[in-house]
Amino acid sequence: MLTLMVIKNVDQLKDNLSVQTHIRLDEQKILLKSALVAPIVQMDYATIDAILKETKKISTINYLAVVDSRNNCIASIGWKDCKNLPIPEKEPFSDESLEDERFDTNIPITLSSQNLGKAYLGLSTKFYVQAKEEMITRSIIIAMIELILSAFLLITVSKWIIKNLVKLTHTADAIAHGDYTQRIDLGDSKETFDLQNSFNLMAKNIEKNIDNLKLSNKKEKKLFEKLKSQLEKNNEQAQLIKHQTRMAVIGEMLNNIAHQWRQPLNAITVQLSSLKLKNELNIMEENDISDTADSVMKYAKYLSNTIDDFRNFMKSNPGKENFSVRETFQKAVDIVNASLKNNYINLSIEDDKKDFFIDGIKNELTQVFINILNNSKDVLLENKVKQRVIEVKFYEDNEDIIITIQDNAGGVDESIIDKIFDPYFTTKHKSQGTGIGLYMSSKIINEHFNGEIIVKNEDIEFEGNSYKGAKFYIVLPS
Repeated sequence: MLTLMVIKNVDQLKDNLSVQTHIRLDEQKILLKSALVAPIVQMDYATIDAILKETKKISTINYLAVVDSRNNCIASIGWKDCKNLPIPEKEPFSDESLEDERFDTNIPITLSSQNLGKAYLGLSTKFYVQAKEEMITRSIIIAMIELILSAFLLITVSKWIIKNLVKLTHTADAIAHGDYTQRIDLGDSKETFDLQNSFNLMAKNIEKNIDNLKLSNKKEKKLFEKLKSQLEKNNEQAQLIKHQTRMAVIGEMLNNIAHQWRQPLNAITVQLSSLKLKNELNIMEENDISDTADSVMKYAKYLSNTIDDFRNFMKSNPGKENFSVRETFQKAVDIVNASLKNNYINLSIEDDKKDFFIDGIKNELTQVFINILNNSKDVLLENKVKQRVIEVKFYEDNEDIIITIQDNAGGVDESIIDKIFDPYFTTKHKSQGTGIGLYMSSKIINEHFNGEIIVKNEDIEFEGNSYKGAKFYIVLPS
């Protein structure tokens, strides 16, 4: 880049100086021609010699010589052999002119179309070489200053970005190790406000639920200690924050956990409160404690399985394997289903009892399904669609496995439909999305599965009504 800038500046300098030199040379030709006509006609050699000496005082003139119409030398200054004058050159800054540091030209001297002779003129090109060197030096200095300023700006911006990531990482790690009193403060930035609230709400709910469950008997306490141990092992979540490709889904994962836990935790609280009330009123029956314990264990097992599902998804990807596409999609549904149900979104899956198997990394395809389902959910909520549906189909076409995911949210604006897979492109507010989800989905399908992902606006039928919606085609070579 520096070389190109210097070359461009030198070329511009050369062009500018060439234009200026031609202008000055034309002016000098007019002056010399006007001054020399009369002395040549009168053969006033002393005047001619005086004119040459006066003109030679100009710093850029190397030599001057005047010959008559028969090429006999009349006068010269700065040139030794007046009979052997140089051949005129066309351009002031040609390779020949720069090599001998002189531009040679001549001026015809005429009177009423009669040739009286010529005036030979040599202009020095040393000033161009000096200007060129100064231009290169200045360009290098400017480039170094710009490089230093860019590095300083990059370091400053990086520190500003990493500051909040470090806070989030430390707090998540503390919570993962059982310190549920930890909270994060990411400042007033709109980009981090929602993430901060969601994270703190999750930590607060976990702390509250753990405190309530500790009031039960030793058996329940043992179960929740086991749950706490499982949470402590979930250190992979803190590592995900360090990777840009997973930052786009961390907020959605926390919301999904909250949705998955809300109903079973409420059920546990209700049953324990009921048991406590019966005990205080002395109306407890023989099977109440056993039934309550069984129910609490069932819900605790559900919570444990939920944590395992999220932990398996978040952990580092294993190597490639041959796996079921439908089973992978079901894993994605298990993670987002509670969020879909809580937002009254119907998930319709066409089931023709046929399964498909491909080679690859299972968690990466699961992430693609989650990204697209979450994208459909967000658009349905943003557009305030009353009857909400996401329709999923699996089929084969020319030995390719096709998975389509379509919603009824109105489709994608045709002016931006070709940009939705670009990195950091998003139609949401900065506090609601980074634009990395669909980009990463496209990157995974293209680079890791040798497939492609396409989006079209198509009609969809739901409960007797016709809607328009975005339809994502995931094409995987079988």
